[in-house]
Amino acid sequence: MSISQHLPPSSAREPADGGVRRPWWNVGVAIAAWFGLWALTPGLLSNGIGHLITDNLAGAIAIETGVALAVVAALLLTHRRFNSVLFARSWSLWLYALPVVLAIALPFHYDLILPVLLYMVWMMVSVFWQDYLTFGLLQSYLGERLPAWTAIVLSAAIFWLGHVLFIPERFGLGNWLPSMAILALGVTLASLRVGLKTLHLILALHLSFYFLFA
Repeated sequence: MSISQHLPPSSAREPADGGVRRPWWNVGVAIAAWFGLWALTPGLLSNGIGHLITDNLAGAIAIETGVALAVVAALLLTHRRFNSVLFARSWSLWLYALPVVLAIALPFHYDLILPVLLYMVWMMVSVFWQDYLTFGLLQSYLGERLPAWTAIVLSAAIFWLGHVLFIPERFGLGNWLPSMAILALGVTLASLRVGLKTLHLILALHLSFYFLFA
């Protein structure tokens, strides 16, 4: 009798990474949940939660940042099986020194209308929110059911589509250059996530961009 006869059917086997193979409908639920949560990204919508409460821009951003922070805290508590990989100790932890240095320098070149401290908190929450939702949770859920390259392409496409649908004036198909740049960014970040396993490099580089060009 061959060894293969002792193995369970392929549909019941665990994935190669040792995780639990989830049912196919989990992919649809993960994508739908992503779009629902993406709408809560602080500062994303002109008619977001904050703007429904106050007309003051700083107040609206503060409210939406607080909501995102509360939701992401709940997600962190309920997804520990992913977090142990996404935030594992790594050499890339040293890269957080870059946004720290840029944050110290930020007040000396900051030129936006929001208070600088509010901007910094907003960006820290928003960057973590975007990357954890997309290249952390969504890509992890997709990776439990799909090959790595498929999860990369699908995560990047959803990341791009979220920008196109929610901010069409900046990333719609009429603005093809920024739109394609977002798609390329999504592919790059999703690929880094597969290669490095953790989110440290993605978070450090993403946050550094906002602190550098504010």
